[in-house]
Amino acid sequence: MQTSGSTAHIRSGSAHLWLAPDTPDLVWFSGPDSVRFLNDLISQEIGSMEAGDVRRSFLLSPQGKLDHILWVVQTGDKLGLVTDPGRGEQLAATLGRYRIRVDVEIAVEEQPVWLVMGEWEGIDVSWDDARRTLVVGDRPDLPDGSSTDYESARIRAGEPKWGVEAAEDTIPHETGLVPLSVDFDKGCFLGQELVARIDSRGASAPRSVRWIDLADEAEAGVELLVDGSGVGTLTSVADRLGLGLVQRKVLPGETVSVGSTTGVVREITRNPQT
Repeated sequence: MQTSGSTAHIRSGSAHLWLAPDTPDLVWFSGPDSVRFLNDLISQEIGSMEAGDVRRSFLLSPQGKLDHILWVVQTGDKLGLVTDPGRGEQLAATLGRYRIRVDVEIAVEEQPVWLVMGEWEGIDVSWDDARRTLVVGDRPDLPDGSSTDYESARIRAGEPKWGVEAAEDTIPHETGLVPLSVDFDKGCFLGQELVARIDSRGASAPRSVRWIDLADEAEAGVELLVDGSGVGTLTSVADRLGLGLVQRKVLPGETVSVGSTTGVVREITRNPQT
């Protein structure tokens, strides 16, 4: 069984830094029942988290499909869930429906939230090979980054984007984030049955997010072909590296047709949180 007990920490530092154009939403949970309440719903084990810890997680639908890709923040006084831009109110409303006979307050962060690309004083929401720090309050004295640079960093990290590589009909295993986001030893959580069944059978999702090394420029949305048959879609592109939702029958190293060019499919490797 795969488990994810690894923990990242709130941290600070300095390097070549810039502000991302997209800012995640942050929802806070306070009250004596907060840990128990969230632990019964999200896919990550959070009971052992200490102040300053950050872990990845999912919120799934009751049917086991993806609802939110999350980071869980433990401050000691309250818990935070970091979700995709513009989805905080929806997350708060969804979880609020399960707030029955528990002492939990739910509030979307009202102060400005900034996303620093690099190490800074704040909440670590890093992707593999891409440092990201969430900052609440005053704007950091840093330059604005471009959407192109941000998208390039995301693709190099192999990180799925909500509405592009991930949506409400997505099976969690398709994202490649299950080893980081699901603790199979924690007990029940919302939508557990589908995720646990796939894991216990040693099966794979019908398709998954992969890197596509492109021989030449291509546009997102192009169908991926092998011997004339569709095997997936190129979903995101930065320079000559793309992300695609690719059928599991396509092996790493296999060449696919991508419009007027070709690409080599590569598996995305995930580094454990430290």
